[in-house]
Amino acid sequence: MKIRIFIISLLLTCFSAITYAQPRAYSLSDCIARALENNLQVRQAGLSTEVKQVNREQAVAMRFPTLDATARQNFSWSDQQNPDGSYVFTGSNGNSVSLNSGLVLFNGFRNENTIKQAELEYNSARFDVETMRENISLQVLGSYLQVLYAGELVTNSRNQLLSTGSQLGLAKERLELRVISQADYLQVKAQEASEKLTLANAEKQLQLSRLNLMQLLELPVNDTFAIVTPDFSNAGRQLLTTNAAGVFQTALGYKPEVKSAALQKQIAAYDIEIAKGGYLPSLSLTAGLGTSYNSLAENLKFASQLDHNLTPTLGLTLSIPVFQQKQVKTQVSLARINAASADLAEQTALNQLRKSVETAWADVVSAEKELDAGTGQYEAMQASFAVATERFNLGVINSVDFLYEKTNLINAESQLLQARYNLIFSYKVLDFYQGKPLEL
Repeated sequence: MKIRIFIISLLLTCFSAITYAQPRAYSLSDCIARALENNLQVRQAGLSTEVKQVNREQAVAMRFPTLDATARQNFSWSDQQNPDGSYVFTGSNGNSVSLNSGLVLFNGFRNENTIKQAELEYNSARFDVETMRENISLQVLGSYLQVLYAGELVTNSRNQLLSTGSQLGLAKERLELRVISQADYLQVKAQEASEKLTLANAEKQLQLSRLNLMQLLELPVNDTFAIVTPDFSNAGRQLLTTNAAGVFQTALGYKPEVKSAALQKQIAAYDIEIAKGGYLPSLSLTAGLGTSYNSLAENLKFASQLDHNLTPTLGLTLSIPVFQQKQVKTQVSLARINAASADLAEQTALNQLRKSVETAWADVVSAEKELDAGTGQYEAMQASFAVATERFNLGVINSVDFLYEKTNLINAESQLLQARYNLIFSYKVLDFYQGKPLEL
């Protein structure tokens, strides 16, 4: 019984170790989530948003009154005159306490405008963070597809090398039988060497693509890093139900950089109103309550003095600007210049979005044509290579003609693979501008 329990425990331990040792394969959503979580720029932008939140709370707090409490203890010494005309050096002490409060009743609507502006700045900062997150997500998508593309190139290169290896073996047999010449055999051998170099370059490109993706994810470089390979067997042309102008109109309602630019324009407008507030008078209310005690008033006890010396105060302060060395006028002028700059920045953001959408649309149209042409070319090269292989095996054509057909097939396969991934990426970029999630 003990032996059976020991064996079961050992098997479970081994199974757990094997399971633990298996590398985790990252999906696209996993990669995007990790990149957004670990990217330092996103985290820094998040802190900037928190600063805007604190500024917003401070702007609201400016509407509340201030309240200060003050307590003072005094000691003094001086000559005091007695009834007989003599002087005696004596000391005294005193206490005073007070409460003081102030409230701005009117300051040219600057507090109200500052609160509204702070709210806009907070929302603009949030949109800036979202813009950064979207850009990083798009970078991860491109890098993810590049790893998949490089991986398929490696697979295709290995398959081609295996095929050429078989053909080289056949060529060697035919050389020994004196069916082909030494030159024909060397041609096939040179093709194998060339394909080995192609495979090495493809593996290098795959390694660099994996490195780039790991760096985007802020992952330490390791050889066990792997990603999920989606099923692209049914990937092809999609039915486009809109055009570039339609995508642009849709993007206007989604893209955070456009919303941020619009808010920045409103923020600049509030800067003008805040600056204009300097032309208007300000009115503030002050109130206070204080009392004191002095030891020289010996005939009054401490509590009695505090009661008799209780002094409430209430006041209004009106400040009317008359001449301020053009400071307010200068601030208004600068605010208007900044508002004009914000208006241009909004137009720039709109133009940049329109150009990006137009480019994305053109990329889709071009990629669709490339895929159609690449598919036709690959199918033709496949048929041509099948005929060439049969004729080469029969000795009808030499190795030069055969390798020419093989090279054409390899190039057609590579171009088709590139066209397929270009189209996938182009479709996803177009989805990105329409507010659709980045998924494979």
